[in-house]
Amino acid sequence: MDKTTLPLIGTITTGMGDAKKFLSLTGYLDQFQSILGYKPFPGTLNITLNAHSTQLKSNLSDLDSLLIHEWTDGDRTYGPATCYPATITKPSSGKHIPIHAILPEKTRHGADQLELLSPVNLRKTLSIDDTDELHISIHGTKR
Repeated sequence: MDKTTLPLIGTITTGMGDAKKFLSLTGYLDQFQSILGYKPFPGTLNITLNAHSTQLKSNLSDLDSLLIHEWTDGDRTYGPATCYPATITKPSSGKHIPIHAILPEKTRHGADQLELLSPVNLRKTLSIDDTDELHISIHGTKR
């Protein structure tokens, strides 16, 4: 198996606010802790990818991933998500932070959107705001 890095570039955008609610649910939190090794900050960082990176994003399915399983609380079933280890970099600072890209099976985001998980508040840690450009390196092994 070949290790590879998928380089993506995009700008920060404000999301819909749904992730905060979902990331606080025990059925997801327990899995993030055991599968990713941390409790994520309650919310994702949303990235709008440039055209080239949007095309490259389709190659994620060629990489090994971490699966967050579907679960139910008795009243509702919550869908699965696929996570990929990654690193985020703010070009002007050169600071790298390990993160995970998360692709929920159920989403209202378009193909040019990418959601990022981290144990820290990425906006504060990197001093970033909407429209700032970020580089995301997805790390994986080709299947």
